Amino acid sequence: PRKPRTIFTARQLLELERRFENQKYLTSTERSCLAFILGLSDEQIKVWFQNRRSKWKRGS
Repeated sequence: PRKPRTIFTARQLLELERRFENQKYLTSTERSCLAFILGLSDEQIKVWFQNRRSKWKRGS
């Protein structure tokens, strides 16, 4: 059974997008720190950045 889709808050998305603007890739330490600040798991941050890079490469 798959994990249900994460619903990000507006604040979380704002911070994630802001970080992505400045930095397309995070180190594991940066990821852990961001996860802690936003109240998400490392895995959720990792997947969000993977998906966002994919969207960015498609030119969206």
